[in-house]
Amino acid sequence: MGVLATFLKVLTGIFNVLPLAVSIVETVAKLFKPGQKTGPEKLAAVKLVVRNALVASELLAGKEIVNEDLLDQGITEITNGAVKVLNSIRQPAG
Repeated sequence: MGVLATFLKVLTGIFNVLPLAVSIVETVAKLFKPGQKTGPEKLAAVKLVVRNALVASELLAGKEIVNEDLLDQGITEITNGAVKVLNSIRQPAG
């Protein structure tokens, strides 16, 4: 498999998990009253669920994770991206 094909496979795997990440972020935001949990506490909760989804996905299933720190950074970026998407929109008035 060439570099482009590998990249597209990884990107597809991330796109498959992204809607789940957005849903998880929305759910976690609804679970906690304002001020009940800090941003880092919410991030940790969401990252754990996103990590489990990624590990169970075709993208990582059956593969050895050789760099936990790099995986954590990637999951943080996916989670923060989902938060940015949600922060960029609002429901129409009315």
